[in-house]
Amino acid sequence: MKSTHLYQWVTGLLVIVALSQCADHSILVPPGSPPVRLRVKTITQELPDNRSKISAFSYDAQGKLSAILTYQTPDSTVSEVEYSTYSYDEQNRFTQLRHEVVLYPRGNWPNRVEQYVYSYNASGEVSRIQYVNGLTLTFSYNGTNQPVGHTSNFSTGGLTINGSGNFTFTGHNLTAYQTTLNVTGHGVMLPSSGSNNVYTHDDKVNPFYGIYVIPSPYPNGFVNLQSSPGSPKAYFGGIDNVLNLSQNNVLTEKNPLLPEAESISYQYQYNAANLPIRRIKTSTMPLPAGNRTTVETLHFDYESY
Repeated sequence: MKSTHLYQWVTGLLVIVALSQCADHSILVPPGSPPVRLRVKTITQELPDNRSKISAFSYDAQGKLSAILTYQTPDSTVSEVEYSTYSYDEQNRFTQLRHEVVLYPRGNWPNRVEQYVYSYNASGEVSRIQYVNGLTLTFSYNGTNQPVGHTSNFSTGGLTINGSGNFTFTGHNLTAYQTTLNVTGHGVMLPSSGSNNVYTHDDKVNPFYGIYVIPSPYPNGFVNLQSSPGSPKAYFGGIDNVLNLSQNNVLTEKNPLLPEAESISYQYQYNAANLPIRRIKTSTMPLPAGNRTTVETLHFDYESY
């Protein structure tokens, strides 16, 4: 494996998950009206050829996210089907996501599974996240219960990865994230490297603020770091997405220390409750190429509860 590719892979892994309980986003209504609360019902991912993948959310009697069913439209019988199951402890703290995909054609391939396991410290904060296929993240906090840093560790077959990160918040939004990285093993010793991402935000409600992890559809996810590099590429949270660390929706993300790096922008359409109902993700390469590419379009549907 070339060291450059290894660096790009690991840098993509050294990110954080939402580390606080899910916020209860009550929507403002006229005086005298009963409060209306909205929660995500579905995420629809647009695909080529007029196909879409729908992730349908289910909640338990206490309002906690319990499951996500992901399937293709217009015909779910000619594509994989995915089942995400959320588990909680006796204190109603999220402890595990089990994400399983039934591949197509049915019965020709074994199902694939990925899992995230969460541990907590005495203050009730997430102290560790283990991606069962290999990666472990450990966190530290400030006096206001915001994450200030993390370490990331992985070791297999003589390859060792050690990393760290620091977070900067402005109010309740993550505005900067810096990482350092060291990789050794297999005759490779890379110098300490890192990244410095900065983020801007809108002034609208982020419906995924505080959500721990929302997986994106297959073929994303299902990484086994013991056999090959990769990153799960979750919609929100997990080990490779920080968009749910901010109270408002991220508009741009960029690493100003790498002029050759792409910049990411998000364009939103909102409903009357100031919640996003459509998000277009665009990648822009620096000049002279300056290419702009639509990476993904998501549609969000809500239900009252």
